[in-house]
Amino acid sequence: MRAVSSGLVAALLATGLASPAVAASPSADAALVQLDVGVASGVDPATVVAALNGSVVRSRPVRGLDAISIDVPADRADEVLGLLQGAADVRFAERSAVVGADSDSVPNSFTPMEIPQAWTWTTGSADVTVAIVDTGVSPNTELAADRLVPGYDFVDDDSNAADGNGHGTLVANLLGADGTNGVGMTGVCGKCRIMPVRVLGDREGTTGNVAAGIAWAADHGAQVINLSLSTASDSRLLRQAVEYAAARGSLVVASAGNERSTAHRYPAAVESALAVSQVGTPAKNSATDRWVDVSSYGNFIVFDRNDRWTGISGSSGATAATSGIAALAFAMKPGASADEVRAVIERDAEDHLSTSYPNQAPLINAAHMMYDLGGTDTVPPTVTSTGLTENETVVAVGETATPKAADDHGVERIEVLVDGRPPIVVERPGSQITVRPPAGYNGPLPVTVVAYDYAGNAGRATTMVNVDTTVPTGVWVAPAPDAVVHGATIDVSITTPDNDLAYVKSIFQDNTEACGCSLTRVDGTNRWQGEIALDQTGRIQIVLVDKVGNSLTLNRTVRVDNHPPMGGTITPASGATVRGTFTSTLSGVTDEGGVAKAELWANGKYVGVDKTAPYAMAVRTGPSGKLSLTWKVTDRFGQALTYAARTLTVDNTGPTVSITKAPKHKAKVKGTVRIYAKASDASGVARVELIVNGKVVAKDTASGYVLSVNTSRQKKTMKVQVRAYDRLGNVKYTSSRTWYRK
Repeated sequence: MRAVSSGLVAALLATGLASPAVAASPSADAALVQLDVGVASGVDPATVVAALNGSVVRSRPVRGLDAISIDVPADRADEVLGLLQGAADVRFAERSAVVGADSDSVPNSFTPMEIPQAWTWTTGSADVTVAIVDTGVSPNTELAADRLVPGYDFVDDDSNAADGNGHGTLVANLLGADGTNGVGMTGVCGKCRIMPVRVLGDREGTTGNVAAGIAWAADHGAQVINLSLSTASDSRLLRQAVEYAAARGSLVVASAGNERSTAHRYPAAVESALAVSQVGTPAKNSATDRWVDVSSYGNFIVFDRNDRWTGISGSSGATAATSGIAALAFAMKPGASADEVRAVIERDAEDHLSTSYPNQAPLINAAHMMYDLGGTDTVPPTVTSTGLTENETVVAVGETATPKAADDHGVERIEVLVDGRPPIVVERPGSQITVRPPAGYNGPLPVTVVAYDYAGNAGRATTMVNVDTTVPTGVWVAPAPDAVVHGATIDVSITTPDNDLAYVKSIFQDNTEACGCSLTRVDGTNRWQGEIALDQTGRIQIVLVDKVGNSLTLNRTVRVDNHPPMGGTITPASGATVRGTFTSTLSGVTDEGGVAKAELWANGKYVGVDKTAPYAMAVRTGPSGKLSLTWKVTDRFGQALTYAARTLTVDNTGPTVSITKAPKHKAKVKGTVRIYAKASDASGVARVELIVNGKVVAKDTASGYVLSVNTSRQKKTMKVQVRAYDRLGNVKYTSSRTWYRK
């Protein structure tokens, strides 16, 4: 393994490094054979691998299946197959086979950048050299050794720039793979020369080595210098190297990084470099800082240094694709300067609006560039399909169409004209559009598709469609607006004068008879009705669709009450003391559909019912002790809430009261006489009173009760009695005494 040379501490990280191999041909490595092994359900594949006694060089799970793929030495493949086929935990074992896609070798991601269209003018030139400043480059089936010009290894400081990691070879194959042998894919510039410059060890390197590699590539004639790497550090040394290369006539194309941030990455952020980001990732630019120049697609599958299909993604791939397009530009116009190529790259890139990333850099367009650099095109495009069929019916909401056109060099744009109105522009051929007829129009309507190539040549085709924009009509019968409903379904009824309806159904359900969502027409009437599933938000949307597809949506909102009443305050509170007949109340109860009744039980016996809020009922108590009160409320749909029982204390007994000091019965008294009394009660004594001849003449509220009476103001014969009240109003009397005034 090569050692990473010492240098500055700042690490330069390769972006979008190679992902694990997605497929491998059994013959891709002559020393190894790949086997596919199906293991029994529940068996740990590691136990199967372990049982092969070290014969497995590498194993990989087949995601989603009870299977693994293993690589074994070719001279032991038959032996390992025999062991596996006889194992109880193995369902099957077989040699892997080559699986190929049923298409050409051009990646789909090339098409949006108009690369195949650019190839109609040029597929590159051996006179154009692109430097891959990376982990080195090793030749493979698609990138022959004679395509590589002499390079340099700044990690080991020698002239052997072979790939020590694999990333650089992936970049080189995406940029320049030949693709003519039918084995692998075609790179962007399959005829250009590749200059390997190794500056990264195992995906890391120093700014010193990278700067040296940039300068060396410029000095050795690289028209394009690809940098699928970046760092967060604004290195002056890197700036100097990029500016040096630009001054020497090289176009430096650099990765803007994969970080989900608008922070600058270097050397891409150096003004002399063309900064590239990947399409579909968070925008690197902001509204005030558009430091990334262009964007490109970046996810591809290419051959690695061992001729295996391997993924390259992120800004690494996007930068390599852009460098390849730049190489096509130099091939298209020999002698063009780096400034001229950069200018045409930026000028012809197309803004692609994104609600997620509104500041994303414009997408590079290779075909437009080739035309601007001297390409000629005299043959107009051919519209191969308008996306519509003759006499098809187009409804009010329009019809989705995918216009298609072909051209010997490429279609720049497609315009769709409907009844002479402003055209619908399809910037990317193959994109879907919606053809909408004029509002309220019915009858035949021509739809014309016009395709333009980059030279402005136009081809057209017209399809006559039949427009039916008459929308069904209908009104609600039931349920009433804001009605309160209950349950999982609801009865719905509408009326409509239309006789050509295909169906009427709930918009929240699928259009099947089993879903409980369709309405049926009542024979001999214009009414449609049915029981539909109820959306628990209370929204009801019924769609009426006629036989050509025009539709009307009727909206109604009801209130759904599928819950019992809630809330409420009960008096007296639990733990309170009561006496005699008292009133218990229940207030503050809420319910969507309204409470129908409130009922009360006392010690399990039914007290009564109240149907008007706030609810109140009189409760007659019995002997002193504990009393349990239970309220229950029921709404109009029978949903009930029973409140937790309240336990009260019943006190129907008066205080104990006695006279402790006073004139005796039949005593003769005169002047002011004092009577001393005592009283007690569990609920507390409210007051003690002195009664003479049936009238209260004195009272005391403090314990140690003292009551005074002026006997001179009383009758000669006085009947005297003391009584005490507790705090609930219970009363108790002492026995009476008779006094005589002297």
